[in-house]
Amino acid sequence: MNPIIGVTSSYDWDRNNYILPASYIESIIICGGLPLLLPPTTTKNSEEVIALLDGIMLTGGVDVDPSQYGEPPIPKLGKIDPIRDGYELYLTREAIEHQKPLLAICRGIQVLNVALGGTLYQDVYTQVDGSFKHSQMAPRYYPTHKVKILKDSKLFEIFGKNEIGVNSFHHQAIKTLGKGLTANAWSEDGLIEGVENQGENFVLGVQWHPERMIKGEMVKIFQAFVEKC
Repeated sequence: MNPIIGVTSSYDWDRNNYILPASYIESIIICGGLPLLLPPTTTKNSEEVIALLDGIMLTGGVDVDPSQYGEPPIPKLGKIDPIRDGYELYLTREAIEHQKPLLAICRGIQVLNVALGGTLYQDVYTQVDGSFKHSQMAPRYYPTHKVKILKDSKLFEIFGKNEIGVNSFHHQAIKTLGKGLTANAWSEDGLIEGVENQGENFVLGVQWHPERMIKGEMVKIFQAFVEKC
């Protein structure tokens, strides 16, 4: 059987719709996985959900509420979704506790970090000196900057090289690492662009959007993830 992979989604409060770009689903399917949509909810049913799944993918979306890591909001904080935050943080901790493979993308890497006690830059442009443009105005598949990859890492094993070009659609980023996480990639302005766990289970987070670059080498991330699932 194909592995069943839970994929988180956003909620549009104005239109009363759950939202997930098709590229996330397509990336799982073409690599042999069976995606299952996980809409944010106030019901703490994660244990039942975890039992159904072979892996979990945390997707992109709005900012993480800084109250989740003990900070007040700054003026440049964007839109937040407290219900999604609560659900995904709980789901992430359950997934790690039950040793389920986890892939965290963009907002997902931030949720993963906060779930393990880490903190975020609420806005890199006002909080990080020398940061360059991380919200590109170019086609979503187009790499606008490079990241350096730690040689002794899961990410290096996936790509087999220490530098790749990535796209970029974020204004928040990891500030202090969560417990058990190791940084494995950095942009040229010093921001953390990738993390992984220090244990045997597959836990990988990337700040860029590989699902938007699936026709190139970024497919390797999903191949490795689905294989672990």
